[in-house]
Amino acid sequence: MKRNEAWEDLLTQAEQIPEELETRLNQTIARAERREKRRRWLKPLIGVTGTAAAFVLLVNSSVTFALAASRVPIVRELVEAVAFDPSLKAAVAHDYVQLVGDTYTQDGVTVTIEYLIADPMNVSVFYSLSDEQGRELELVPDLFDADGNSLPVSVSFGEERIERNESEKGLFDTIRGYLGLDKVQKTLYTWRLHASKEGVIQTQMQLKVEVRNLEHWKDAEWNAFDEPDAQESRAPEAMFTLDIPLTIEPQFLKSGRVFPVNQTVDVLGQKLTIDEIAIYPSNTRIIWHTDPENDAWLTYLPFYLTDEHGNRVDGIQNGISGTGKDRGYGGGTVWLDSAWYDTAEHLTLHLDDAAIVPKDQDTVLLQADGQLVGLPDYIEQLEPDPYGDEAAFTFRIRTQKGTYHTNTSSFNGYVDADGQTDSFDSISTYVMSEAENTFTNSYPMPQGVRYPLTLFVDFAPGQKLEHPIEVHT
Repeated sequence: MKRNEAWEDLLTQAEQIPEELETRLNQTIARAERREKRRRWLKPLIGVTGTAAAFVLLVNSSVTFALAASRVPIVRELVEAVAFDPSLKAAVAHDYVQLVGDTYTQDGVTVTIEYLIADPMNVSVFYSLSDEQGRELELVPDLFDADGNSLPVSVSFGEERIERNESEKGLFDTIRGYLGLDKVQKTLYTWRLHASKEGVIQTQMQLKVEVRNLEHWKDAEWNAFDEPDAQESRAPEAMFTLDIPLTIEPQFLKSGRVFPVNQTVDVLGQKLTIDEIAIYPSNTRIIWHTDPENDAWLTYLPFYLTDEHGNRVDGIQNGISGTGKDRGYGGGTVWLDSAWYDTAEHLTLHLDDAAIVPKDQDTVLLQADGQLVGLPDYIEQLEPDPYGDEAAFTFRIRTQKGTYHTNTSSFNGYVDADGQTDSFDSISTYVMSEAENTFTNSYPMPQGVRYPLTLFVDFAPGQKLEHPIEVHT
C-alpha cells in the first residue's frame, strides 16, 4: 500500500472512532468503580475526572484516536488542551502529520518511528522504544544527507510529558492512582532536529542514532567527585548505532511564510534591527542583528507576537528558544510557538522587556583559589557546596533575575592566562529562589589551564522597557 493510501485508510478508520468514544471511556470508568465499590462517595467525581484522565491517555497513546477526536468540534478543543507537545496539538488539529510506522531492531533494542511533523526548518520524529533486557536507555540522533554528509542541525530530545500547573496536580494524581493509570508506562519520545537555514531539511536523509546505556552512568555521576579528572567515567556507555533512513514527504518542505521587516529600534540605548519574521508549522522565528557601535551587549529579547484580533504567540518555554546571540555573532534568532495556523492578515511584534551587559563590564577574573574579582552588583559569590568533595573544585554564584523569565548561565566560557579559550565542562542544576528572584550556578574549576581566567559575563537581570516596542508587519 502506498504511503498516501495508508494515510487515507487511517483517516477513514479515524472517522469512525468518535462514535466509540463514550463506550471506551465508560469501560475505563466501570473498571475503576468495580475496584472501589465501597467508596460510593467518589462516584460523582469519577464521572468527570475519570473520563478526563482516560481521554488524556487515548489522545496521547493513539494518533488515530487523536485525529478522529479532532474532527468533533467540541472534542477538538480537548485534543489541543491535553496533547503533550504544542506542535502535536496544532499538527493533529490540522492533519499536519506524516505517518511512518517503521521498526528497527538490534541487540534486543526495538525502535519504531511512529510519525513525523516536518517543515523546511524542523523535523520532529516521534518514536517508541523497547528493550528486551529492560535497561534504561538514551537515544541520541545525528542527521546526515542521503550521501552521508553531516547536516547542520541542533538537536533536542526527550520523553513526551503532560504539563500541569500546581493547582491541578493533587486532584489529577489522586484520580490517576484511583484508576490505576499511575502504572501506565509512557513510551512516546521525540527527537527534534532544528536546521540552521532553509535547504538543510531534505526529502531523503539518514539518522544515525547512538544507543546509550544509562544503567551505570548515574552511579558514575554520583561518585564523580571522587575522581574529578576522570571525565570518561561521567559519559553514558555507547552500545551501538542504529542507521534509520528518513523520508520527508515533499509537500511538508514547501510550508513557510517570511515577512520582511528591516526596521531598527532603540532598546535600552542600543540599536536593534529586526530583519524578518519567518513562520513555520513548528515554530516562528524572529531574525535580528545589532549595531557594532553599540556600547552594550543585548542578552535578553523576549519577543512575542499578536494579531489584529489580539491573539498572542509567546516564546518557547521548553526546548530550544533561540540561536546565536549579540556577543560573538552580532545577531541571532528568537523562536516563538508557531503562528502558522493563524489566519491573521497582520502581525505585531512586541518587546516589553530586555537586558544588556555593558561592553566595558563584560568580564570577571577567576583566581586559582576559586575567588572571583570584578563581579557586577547583581552577582554574588557563594561559599562552595559543603557536601562531598565538590567544594574542592567548584565555585558558586547567585544571580538576580529581574524580569527574566527563566534560569540560565551567568558566564559563557573563559580565556586563560595563555589566551586559550574554552567553555565550562558542566554546570549544576540551577537552584531558584522565587522569594529573592534569584538563581544559583555551580561551575567546575577548569583543570590544565593557567590562572587567572577571564570569564565572559553573559547575563544581566531583565528590566521593563519604559517605552515598550511594537513593530508592525
